Order: sequence, then C-alpha cells, then structure tokens
Amino acid sequence: MTVITWPEGISRQTVADLLMDARTQMQVLEQISARFQRKYGGSLTALEARLDRGEGSEHPDWEDSIEWRNAMELLERQRKLQGVLEWMLRSTVPSQIS
Repeated sequence: MTVITWPEGISRQTVADLLMDARTQMQVLEQISARFQRKYGGSLTALEARLDRGEGSEHPDWEDSIEWRNAMELLERQRKLQGVLEWMLRSTVPSQIS
C-alpha cells in the first residue's frame, strides 16, 4: 500500500463517496438500457442496423437510439471511473486523519 497525500478538500471518504455515486449512476444507466432492450426486443446495435436500413421511424425510434447510445457511452465512462476509484482505494492506506 502507498501512503497518499490527498489533494486539499479530498479524502479517502470523498473517493469512496464518489465511487458510490458512480455505482448508482451505473445502475440507472443499466436500467435505461434494459428498458430499451425490452422495448425493441434486442440490442442497440440491432436497432441501429434496422434504422440504417430505413426501417423504423424518426420518432420515437431514432430519438430512442440516440438516448440509448448516449446512456451506453456514459455507462462505459462510469465503468472506467469506477475502476480508477476502486484502484485508488485499494492502493491507499486508510488514514486516521481524512
């Protein structure tokens, strides 16, 4: 373990709280994706392919595909953030003073 001097205003607890926030946001994004999977009976890739072939409508199919794509991209960023925050917490020694 490494002893880290946290930046001013940041503590180990702050990082743990950020990790919990990231996990909560990931759950919401996963629920959004699951809702669209149920609605369209498949994956985002399948919906986008269908739309590329001219199947589907601008509203709501295209709008849904954009919202779904945005949610999936944000979910991927949140997964990366989760990994960084978990690494930070694993790599540090809990301090009596935070």
